[in-house]
Amino acid sequence: MKFKIEKHLLIKTENLAFLSIKEDAKLPLKGYAIPSGGVDVPILNEELVKGIKDKSAEEALTLSSLANGMVYIIGVDSNFKYNEEYKRFLYAFDDRIEEYIGYMGVKKANEKELTDALIYFKSLITLNKDNINGIYNYALVCQDVAKIHEKNKEEKLMNDFLLEALDKLETIVDIEPDFGLAYYHLGYHYYNQKQYIKTKITWEQALECELDENTVMEIKNELKKIEDKVDYEEGYNLVLQGNAQEGIEKLLPLKDEYPDWWNLLFFIGLGYRQLGNINESIQYFEKILILNPTQIDTIVEIGLCYAATGNLEKSIEEFKKALEIKEDPEVMCNLGMAYLETGNLDEARFYIEKAFTLNPDDEVTLVCLNELKKFV
Repeated sequence: MKFKIEKHLLIKTENLAFLSIKEDAKLPLKGYAIPSGGVDVPILNEELVKGIKDKSAEEALTLSSLANGMVYIIGVDSNFKYNEEYKRFLYAFDDRIEEYIGYMGVKKANEKELTDALIYFKSLITLNKDNINGIYNYALVCQDVAKIHEKNKEEKLMNDFLLEALDKLETIVDIEPDFGLAYYHLGYHYYNQKQYIKTKITWEQALECELDENTVMEIKNELKKIEDKVDYEEGYNLVLQGNAQEGIEKLLPLKDEYPDWWNLLFFIGLGYRQLGNINESIQYFEKILILNPTQIDTIVEIGLCYAATGNLEKSIEEFKKALEIKEDPEVMCNLGMAYLETGNLDEARFYIEKAFTLNPDDEVTLVCLNELKKFV
């Protein structure tokens, strides 16, 4: 199993000391033999120091202290070179070792020692990738850590832990499709990513599973709240897929309730442009510019609307306005092609070649460049 946040835990190896056990050493552990060539074993620094206070270093190496160190290093570094050997030791040491690790993970989480909790749960699911409760608890702790990073305005760290939680929750429902709480949490992840259709589907799957009454009521309330956003997502997807009429029919009922939702107005305008209703399209795009005068995509769309009606002068004016806001290769290509339509080859060459200089691998730019070569 892969872990997206392991890089943030590797520093915790500083909490361990490694001691070498020779192959002829005797360990009082039935069912386990030290491998040929011996093995380096980890022990938590705090346990080593505590043990040495009253005993020799050798006496401090109890089976329990070795087991704790192995659990810890597996949780910190899932690819550590001796992990397979440590797994054999741990299952020989206690055939219920997974229960112990899970218990310690919960204990640390309850004590708000979240990094240690992560290490225990990560160790557990490295030992057994199908331990559902371990994966679930690991995901929950990742969410808790993400909240701390959010509070501290550490966006990159927050996103790392959120993506890790998302990945493990998705793993759970792949292994056990009836795990309702995983769907419950997944729904919020998809909602925060503005994937409203996916949120709806996921929460509906949660309701098909066994959940407590309060959770069921919460999900039903949330589903009601996102109805308009689901309609919006369905509508704009239809527009993007070329089904403009269906998309507009889905989007128009929302505009009275959300008159300032510029994204909604944008896709209605785009849908009307696809249908050839240019005047209606421009009206919606101009409403957006009242709300957000520098919305560059909207300005470009107005330019395309004018180009579609043959009003190249107005089209060029809009594309230039967009370029004043941002030097964008795609806008340059639009401007260059508009000039090409007017027969102004010098201006057409200037903007298309500049777009190529900025982004030589862009397919649209290459198409425009090839078109330009037909005339110059």
